[in-house]
Amino acid sequence: MRLKRTLLVTVAACAAVAGPAFTGTAAAASNVTATDVSTSWGYAKVQAGWQVNPYKLDPLYMYVEDKDADGHSVAVRLVTYGDAGTHYFPLHQVSTGVGTHWDAFSYANPGGWISLARIELCQMEGSKILTCVGSSNMKPPFDDSSV
Repeated sequence: MRLKRTLLVTVAACAAVAGPAFTGTAAAASNVTATDVSTSWGYAKVQAGWQVNPYKLDPLYMYVEDKDADGHSVAVRLVTYGDAGTHYFPLHQVSTGVGTHWDAFSYANPGGWISLARIELCQMEGSKILTCVGSSNMKPPFDDSSV
């Protein structure tokens, strides 16, 4: 009986601690923006959570898919603009053939205020970039200035 009561108290304490964490996550979802880019040879998308002071995009979700059996791989990279200048993040490449994809959750911190962000979908030959196509720009959802 004592074990049952201890377990019940532990579960209630965990719920009390976890509740505000999940509420905060739901509230932060309103600060998420998204954009994508599509070509005949690839598709990429990004979803970014903007902080109130946007020095960091968190969470950041990126996805890239190879759509063409052309022998080339595809890659996606994040590009940010702000007081730290233009920052090109590393390429994430898919080289396993048509219909395959890469995706990941992460964050981005270029070392300064982020005023705009976008992704580039790149067609690759090995590690060499053949061409890149940029998505539309995303801005912080709380920024009402024009892009």
